[in-house]
Parts: sequence; structure tokens; C-alpha cells
Amino acid sequence: MNPGTELGRYTVESRIEQIPGGERWAARDTTLDRDVTLVVMPAEDDTTLAALDAARRAAGVEAAQLVRILDVGGEGDLAWIAEDALTGSRTYAAAIGEEGLPAEEVRRITGEIATGVEAARARGLHHLALTPEIVELTSDGRVKVRGLATAAALAGIETEGAEADRDDAIGIVALAYAGLTGTWPLEARTTLPAAPRIDGVPSPPSHLAVAVPGDLDTICRETLGDGTGPDSAGDYAAQIAPWSRIPLAGAVRTSPTAPEEPASTDVASDDTVTLPTTSTGSAGAAGATGAAAAGAGAGAAAGAAGAASAGWGGDVDGDHDADQVTRPIRLDESRHTVEITPGGQGSAGTTSRTSDDDHDDATGRRAHGARHGADDADAPHGRTAAGAAAAAAAAAAGAAAGAAATGGKVIGDRLGRVARTAGDRSKEAIHDAKARREAIRADQRTRTSLGAAPVSADIEPPAPLLPAEAGAPPSRSQSNLVLMLMAGFVALACLIGGIGTSRIGSGTDLGRILGADGTTSAPTTESTSGGSGDTSGGGDGGSEPLGIINAVGFDPPPGDGAEHNAEVPRVYDGDPTTAWTTEGYESETFGGVKQGVGITVDLGQAQKISSVTLELPTTSQATVYAGDAATNSGTQVGQTQGRQGQVVLQPTSDVNAQYVTVWFTSLAPSDDGRYRAALGEIVVR
Repeated sequence: MNPGTELGRYTVESRIEQIPGGERWAARDTTLDRDVTLVVMPAEDDTTLAALDAARRAAGVEAAQLVRILDVGGEGDLAWIAEDALTGSRTYAAAIGEEGLPAEEVRRITGEIATGVEAARARGLHHLALTPEIVELTSDGRVKVRGLATAAALAGIETEGAEADRDDAIGIVALAYAGLTGTWPLEARTTLPAAPRIDGVPSPPSHLAVAVPGDLDTICRETLGDGTGPDSAGDYAAQIAPWSRIPLAGAVRTSPTAPEEPASTDVASDDTVTLPTTSTGSAGAAGATGAAAAGAGAGAAAGAAGAASAGWGGDVDGDHDADQVTRPIRLDESRHTVEITPGGQGSAGTTSRTSDDDHDDATGRRAHGARHGADDADAPHGRTAAGAAAAAAAAAAGAAAGAAATGGKVIGDRLGRVARTAGDRSKEAIHDAKARREAIRADQRTRTSLGAAPVSADIEPPAPLLPAEAGAPPSRSQSNLVLMLMAGFVALACLIGGIGTSRIGSGTDLGRILGADGTTSAPTTESTSGGSGDTSGGGDGGSEPLGIINAVGFDPPPGDGAEHNAEVPRVYDGDPTTAWTTEGYESETFGGVKQGVGITVDLGQAQKISSVTLELPTTSQATVYAGDAATNSGTQVGQTQGRQGQVVLQPTSDVNAQYVTVWFTSLAPSDDGRYRAALGEIVVR
């Protein structure tokens, strides 16, 4: 398939990625003139049918955290699923990057994911394929989860029941672990690096990152290491709540390997300030403090002391660490370069002599001049030359000292600005953290319960609106008029009450109302045929079938609540050769562990039911019930005993219901030596 290919009403534009079982493409809906995302699959693949069935069921789940499924279709040898296009979004993996995310942002994102997955679980659906690439973050911070049930179907995953609940909970905890550490703790392949392991178990987040909250660290450790933790997405959301609805921006990330900021950001473009690398962090801090004092006006001495405490200067013997190297610092005032070496030496411009050498040279010359003057007191010219030399040496020493003082002051000024800038950044970080806390508190204060409302309000009595004469007692004629009106109303009420009492019980079947059995049975007629026949039914073929929007296995206690839910779409796919079957049991009476199992179809809303047609691949005993929920009691549409093939059940009285349940009370032997019931197709008219 190439860009520009037409698939139904969609024109594909560019391929986004290749996924297990298919590809994701950006496309344009030419009918509604909107951008969509198409999941395109080969129509003949084994996983495609399961993915299309999963997409039809997922389309009925309404949750703001889930990407909407807009359409399901096929053309030729291709099938597709159309989803909302998330323009400008990025994946959770891209947001994590190499630095991780702030812990409270991880709490918000995974809490929203858990909320959406829990909404799907309430409708009998699971995700089962959660990875950092499946989760999308929109430009305004909203969380969207793609591939509900469809990604797992394409990957061939068919987990059900409590095990599926647990798998989704583990997937969400793994997403929290990834956001905190920047690594992936599960075996599924992602773009994130694998998490380090200790004895085969992922290392706790607190061992890999900083500022990890205790509750998130405990949940990750228990779920990924101890095999405990939350049992479902809703359980996880309850354990980490509450979280802010506001995306957190600018917070400190949890990764300890985040790149450090430059030591100074307040340096002119023509200058170069390079701070030395030291092996002692406390010494560097002390050096910055000393340099800041020098910048405040302490002069070259404070600057040199700060440089020495930061690791720039060596000990008194001149020894220094091998990793401490000369660092050039360019100064604005002289446009020269001063080199600060580990021995506390400095050089200016292109001069190779250090300040200590100048000092020693000048001292030596002064000493030599003094000795020469003592030895040759009669040589005035010699004394003059010696004096001149001494004066020149003193001047040179003074110039060198002045240059060193000036350099120390400039260095101190620069590092003082660095320290002040760091302090300003700290104040800004504290201010941001305070603002976030206030936003979270304000968000929580908006969630006021009804119980917190005042019982009564203090309302002042209204000002009198009637004139004073209105308070006078009524006259006799006014009193008589009021009494006559009241008597008329009483007589009318008695007349209406008498008529209503006389008609109580008319048109009512008191026997049905007072009957002891809560199950009402509508008389039915049953017709059968030996083969699969026409699924439109025999006796009521003239009416249109009612639409079935969903189906689910029905296994009430002592059952586990699910009965091969992955196969239920087969009963309304229009193909009688595909069948839903129950689990295998030891005998035709369910091994004595339960009374029966069934399957329930959802008509979307309460509708009038005139017939139910069943396609039974095996001999079964079943009863069909209708009601406002899945049930094995209530209004009985009809039942079949020992029938195989097409069975049409028609109630002779009106039946209105949204849900129709086929309740099997006996099983038939299967090829593997166990006992099962099966339903190939159900048509409700």
C-alpha cells in the first residue's frame, strides 16, 4: 500500500509505524473532511478477525482517556480500524526520554491511564498490551491510550477474567516505573532500555532515581518484585490517588543522570570562564563562596582563597592531584588570559613567569642589592646602579601584584555573579514548587461533598411589602367566601377519589401479582429444523432482526463471572459455522459445581421481542430469558430440550427487554472427552 491509496472513504497519506499484525497510517476521511489514523491489516490473517471484533466492542466504551474508535471496515484483501488522529501529540516514551519525568507527573499520567482502563474493564474489556509507545500525551497535557483490546488481539493475547485484570494493573505499574527511572521493567519490547535487575527482579525505583515518593516506590517493588500489589487498574488508581489534573511543567526530574547546568550563565559573549574539575564537591562549594566574597570587594586575597578552596590551588609543597589541570579564564578588562594552576600560580598575557617567580626574583634582587651596597660602600656608581635595579624590581613586583589583585577581583566578581544566579534559580524553583502545591490544593478544594454544605442559611426576614391596612382582620363577607371555596375544593376531591377507588383492580391480573414464583413465563411456540438452515428463523421471518451491540459470557456465582468472553462475538457475526462454546466440564450436569452457564446479548435499549432464533450445533437443554440485565430468572421467552439445529422461540404475549440471556442447564459430550454447550448464532426479532 502506498500514499494516496483509497480505502473506502479514506485516503491514506503517510505510514506512521509498523505494528504486530499490521501498520498504522495517517489518513483523511473524505466524507467528513477530517484527519484519522488507520490501523490497516491483511484481511486473511488469523488475528485480523479478532482485532475487528475487539474494535467493535471497544467502540462502545466512553472514556476521555481512551482514543475513540470511529469506524471498522474492509475492502479487498485489506481491513482497517479508524481512530481519532492525535495531531501534535507525543508518546509517553518520548516524554520520558533519557531523564525520566517528575514523580507527580508520573502519578497524574498513570492515574489517568488507570481510570480509562478501569472504565473499559467495567464493560468487560481489557487492554493487555500497555507500553510507553501505546500512551499518547496531547499538546495540552491530556492522556490518551490507544489499542484498547485491539493491540492484544493483533498480538494473539486472549487472557480473561481476574488474570486479565491483574495483567493490566502490572502494565500500568510498569508505566509508572518507566516514568520514574527511564527504563522498562517487563519483557515486552519498547524503545526504552531494560531496567537493571537484582536476582532476576527489577531494581526498586528509589535505587535508580531521586525524589521517588514512598507510595509509588512501594507499589513498583511489590508488583514487579514480590508478586503482590494492585489487582486491577481501579485498585491502582485508588492506591495512588489523589493526583492533580494540571500537567506539571518545570519540576525537577527524577533521573540522577540529568545533565548539569553550566556553572555560569551570566558571562559576556567575548569572555570564557571555565571552572576546574575537582574530586571534592564540598571544596567546590567553599570555593564558590570564597570567590563570591572576592566579587563583593574582598580583592585578590579572597579570590585566591576561593580558588584554592575550590581545588584550583595546591598544597604548600606544590603537590597536586593528577586530575586537576590548568583552566584559562579570559578577562574583559585586560583582554588577557590568566591561567590558574594547581600550584596556585597565575600568568597574564604571554608571560611565562608566574607571580611566585616574580616575587622570588624581586626578593633576590633586593637582597643582592643590599649585600652589594654593604661590600662596596665607596662605589657611588655601583650603589646607584644597585638602587636602580632594586627600584625596577620593586616596580615589577608591584605591577605583578596589582595584576594578580585585579585578576582575583574580576574572577571573584564573575563567580559571585554565578553564585547569585544559582541562588535566584533556587528561589524560582521554590516558588514553582509552592505554586504547584497551591494548584493541587485548590483543585482538591473544588471537590466539595454535599455533606459539607451548611444545614441552614442565615437569611434575614424580608421587608414588609404590604400596606399597614392589609393586616386588619377580614370582614364577614370575606370569611364566608373563603369557607365556600374550601368546601367546593373538598367536595371535588371526594368525587375524584370515589371514582378512582371504584376502578381499583380493573384490568389487573391479581393472580400474577400475588403469585409466589418470581419467574413469569410467556407461552411460546417452538419450531426446529434438522440442519443449520436459514438463520432468519422459521415462524417469524417477516420481521427485521434487532441489532446486537455487544455480548458477554454469563457465569454467576459460584462461577467466576466469565465464560469464554473472547468467543462471544461469534454468536452475532452472521456466520453459523463460527460458534461460542462453554468451558469443559466433567459431566453433562457441570460436574455438580453449578446449575448452568449462559451467554447474554445487549440490544442497546429496551425493545419489543417477538421471537428468538437459536442455531445449536449440539444437542442442548436451554432456557431463554429477557430482562433489564443478564439473568437466569425473570421473564421467560421460551426453552428448548434436547434440540439441535435451528430453534425458533416465539412468546405469545408482549416481551420488552434490553438483554436476552440463553441459559444452558445441560451439556453435550465433546471430542476431548469433556462436556460443553455451544451456540452458533442468535437472532432476536
